[in-house]
Amino acid sequence: MKRLLTTIQEKADKILTLAVLAGAMASCDSVLDFNEGDCSIEYRVKFKYDYNMEKADAFAKQVKTVTLYAFDEAGNFVYQKTDEGEILADENYSMTVDIEPGDYHLVTWAGLDDQSFAVPVLIPGVSKLPQLTVKTLRNGSITRAEGEKEQYVVEKELSPLWHGDIRKQAFTRSGRQQVTTIDLVKNTNNIRIVIAQVNRTPDKPVTRALQENNFRYRIYDDNGFMNYDNSLLKDNLLTYKPFVTYRSTVSTRAFTPDKDSEYQALIAEISVARLLESQTPELYINNEVLKQPLLSNGSLISYLNLLRLERYKDMPLQEYLDREDTYSLMLFVDENQTLIKSVIEINDWIIRINDFEL
Repeated sequence: MKRLLTTIQEKADKILTLAVLAGAMASCDSVLDFNEGDCSIEYRVKFKYDYNMEKADAFAKQVKTVTLYAFDEAGNFVYQKTDEGEILADENYSMTVDIEPGDYHLVTWAGLDDQSFAVPVLIPGVSKLPQLTVKTLRNGSITRAEGEKEQYVVEKELSPLWHGDIRKQAFTRSGRQQVTTIDLVKNTNNIRIVIAQVNRTPDKPVTRALQENNFRYRIYDDNGFMNYDNSLLKDNLLTYKPFVTYRSTVSTRAFTPDKDSEYQALIAEISVARLLESQTPELYINNEVLKQPLLSNGSLISYLNLLRLERYKDMPLQEYLDREDTYSLMLFVDENQTLIKSVIEINDWIIRINDFEL
């Protein structure tokens, strides 16, 4: 009888030991890995930027700084970390996150630069999710103008900016490492405006040659105040001015389909915040010599939509606006600096105008 009880006790001890080991292995990879100390888990976050026209991940090549914000299920701010510099250029880069297990709303702003954007300081345990906003910096103007035009001015190249978020990310206790990936959308664009002069009567001299101060360029949009979810908050109407203007020459087949022809041109580059299909950004180009607008229809989205219809007709407009971040619009004027309305060129694609009003 005593031997039977001993055998039962030995089996019970083995079962208990196996149960303990199974529980330990469920919470860590191995209780025998003494080099790692107690059961610890490493949380890491990767960032991916392939929402571009090439559909290839360009994070390592383009992003120079990235900031991660974490909020708990109640929307309370609990964690923030920024990585920057050379480590981001490593294709295998991921951010180590020191956070307790749980469910979190993760928000990422990449490319934040205090010369281009303002972000509030958040306090752990005090700040709430709606307080995480990003505002495009603008200068006040003393110029008198109708409404808000010319009052809130952005006239420098904005630092490239990206946004990404995950509404409910679970950081669990299982495993030794957990990797989460956040996809990014780019929020900044450069608009290159080219005005090329075509002499329609080459046997006669040009009446008015192009000069740098012949034209004034503006883009008006109230798109400078971004919420944590990348939606727009109510903002003033911003006046985007060129951060650079210069004279140059350009080549195009717009008027000579069989070969490239070279023309004198004026070039202006404007940096703007995210372009949205739901917004109505206005492109304004004024001929300072003739004292009249070069364009009667100032709808920037409509111009960019022309290209989508030509080359990306199956791509939704907002997707196109989010994937593309650089636009080049070439307009043509004659020897008298009057707009030639039959053709424009967008991102090297020549658009023949039919019913669209320039």
